[in-house]
Amino acid sequence: MTSPTSSGRDKPTIVPYNTLRSVNSPEDTQAGRRRYCGVAPASSFFDINTEENVRSYLGRDGDGARRKSTKVNVAIRETLGERREDFPLLNAGIVIVARDVKVDDNAKPPRVSLYGASIINGAQTQGVLKDYFSENPDDLDYPSVNFELIVTDDEELVGDISIARNYQNEVTNLSIFGRQGRFKELEAAMKSLDPSIKLKTRETDFGDDFLDTEKLIQVLTAMAPTDIPLPSAEKRKQKTAETIYRVYAYRHRSRCLTDFAAVMDEPEKWPSAHRFFLDVAVDAWNLYRALKGEQSFSRLVCVKGETVGGKKRVAPDGVPDGIIFPMLSALSRFLGEHKGQWRLKIPHKFPWQTFYQAAMLQETGPAVNNPQSMGKKADCYIALHGSIDMYFAMTG
Repeated sequence: MTSPTSSGRDKPTIVPYNTLRSVNSPEDTQAGRRRYCGVAPASSFFDINTEENVRSYLGRDGDGARRKSTKVNVAIRETLGERREDFPLLNAGIVIVARDVKVDDNAKPPRVSLYGASIINGAQTQGVLKDYFSENPDDLDYPSVNFELIVTDDEELVGDISIARNYQNEVTNLSIFGRQGRFKELEAAMKSLDPSIKLKTRETDFGDDFLDTEKLIQVLTAMAPTDIPLPSAEKRKQKTAETIYRVYAYRHRSRCLTDFAAVMDEPEKWPSAHRFFLDVAVDAWNLYRALKGEQSFSRLVCVKGETVGGKKRVAPDGVPDGIIFPMLSALSRFLGEHKGQWRLKIPHKFPWQTFYQAAMLQETGPAVNNPQSMGKKADCYIALHGSIDMYFAMTG
């Protein structure tokens, strides 16, 4: 481990912040150290080194070349892209150690000068944020980031804190349900149609050859027809747009996963949902992936892509989920049972461009150019369902 040089300690790192509060414990005071908790714009952390962190940024190698993203980094980037306004709630934040600090509450904006500072936990958060805003220089909408600041000159303690703060032993529902075999039936059903499919069943399943199981179940929930009972929706005796149009699927990944596990555990109690999950999974996923890269959305600022020949080419995952999930909910109208099996049958002459225009109108209008808002607004779902109603009315 390399400690900051003496020259590095003499030159402070300036961190503008929104909020900073002292949170000293009696033990801190007795030991002569200080602790602060605060909130600051993401850009405030770009210039702090990670020399004393036991885990450096995993998104790039020692030469700065990009590596394949880990699941943690993918999740951070997804939160940044899809739920930026919730970033300080969904991200654990950054822990910084410094040998000394000077707080200036009167500056505009207020700032703290850090001497001999290093990030000791949160290198992945910092790295993903730096990469994202480097790749999108016109995007200056920096999310807020929580941070803890520890001030001590006890070098041994700094090392101990760095090690302790990087122990991450959380076991997620994905890993638990995977170990319990709750995804086996789903994977077998999908493999019967596409033998190449491999579902992620634990947090350590990295790589592009694994299909994102949690996302798949969100997609299936969004597309579940209104007459299919799902556990969490049935618990809410009063029907609302949130449950009728499956608006919750966009925001509540864990709720979708818990519903799926309940259905797999008791298929006799939830027979229609059980059949639906198994029958529709491949078609639903293929539809979702097609919409993620749909070129018709290229004019939207929020859509990712690269400029080729003066035109933006939408990336394979370029369209935000906030736009796609209301569309999936509306397209569920083309699901039906035939001989005991659920099937998705969208007519060959379905006016896709008109439907895309309707979706873009919701993103630029009621959602005010914010795909996250569109994914949460029941009104956007109702409007797109209305466009499908109109199609049925016109075609009989």
